[in-house]
Amino acid sequence: MKKKVVIIGSRGIPASYGGFETAIEETAVRFAEQGYDVEVHCRSNHYKNRIREFRGVRLRYLPSLKHKTFDTITHTAMSVFVLFFTKADYVMIYGVGNSIFIPFLRFLNVPIIACVDGADWDRAKWNLFAKWFLRMNRRFAAYFSDYYVVDNELLASDYQKRFNVKPVYIPYGTAESKPFDPQVLLKYGLKERDYIIFVGRFVKEKGVDLLIRAYKQCPTEMKLVIIGDNDLDKTYVDLIRATDDRRIIFTGFVYGAEYESLLQKALFYVSASFLEGTSPSLLNAMALNGFALVSDLPENKEVLKGSCATFETGNERELAEKLTYYVKAGPLIEQERSRTKAIVKTYFTWDQITNSYKRLMPL
Repeated sequence: MKKKVVIIGSRGIPASYGGFETAIEETAVRFAEQGYDVEVHCRSNHYKNRIREFRGVRLRYLPSLKHKTFDTITHTAMSVFVLFFTKADYVMIYGVGNSIFIPFLRFLNVPIIACVDGADWDRAKWNLFAKWFLRMNRRFAAYFSDYYVVDNELLASDYQKRFNVKPVYIPYGTAESKPFDPQVLLKYGLKERDYIIFVGRFVKEKGVDLLIRAYKQCPTEMKLVIIGDNDLDKTYVDLIRATDDRRIIFTGFVYGAEYESLLQKALFYVSASFLEGTSPSLLNAMALNGFALVSDLPENKEVLKGSCATFETGNERELAEKLTYYVKAGPLIEQERSRTKAIVKTYFTWDQITNSYKRLMPL
């Protein structure tokens, strides 16, 4: 009899939003391949085409309130309710905001693995109550789960000191290099290594507006491709898109082979974020492209492990200077790519990450 793993707390798979969903897709498929019976709970309002199975993983669709504050928590509440009428051998619950449900899940008498994100309570989108709520929920993850997983070593150290309960450190993994599709560059009017690229949600802590201001100061014809969007904060999206600079290309959300091809053939990846855990976009950039210019957050530097380049977080002038320098530094960037990709293969493959989770869930 296969051990059943039920994964809750995200929008679902196939991944079409962010890091959690990508992590779930990559690990859940591998769990299924390696002998687990895997079920992922998906939000009904997020998927028009509600397939019942994805690459060996069964999908269950449940409703939620489509609102930036209540969408996640109402969907997770439905998942928890359903779990009391569903067989499960392990439950994986994603998101620190969902940890409030862990004490209820204890009544299932199955191991609970809580996958908490980075410092979500510091995100600008949350009001004071939401920030307090998220901070409080850390305790439920630390004290009531069988294992709670953090994605970077700095956060692991903070949790250990704060709650005196040792977390499990498991980072995000990276996309495997796949064949390049030349039609993607033609679609957006791009040339190989003649553009730089940003990938991420349009939220204030990602610093997309700062990146655009810095880029506008660069005397270059090299284009800036911005992949991402935000369905819940149109005001900030409108602010970002309110530019007459024809060098900037907004693609909206892009996934799969198209996303990978754009990332692979850029000159380099750039991000001006103010807050990160282990950034999935940065990891994918390291794996598929090999060079990145990012803010010098400790979490970013932990991932880079001495490779690529950084600038002082929030320093628009320094970012503009380094963009100007690196758009002309092709030979230097080419030398760095192989070192960066070697770091990825050593620390951040999805097979390694999946095996780390498997140790928490014996077959």
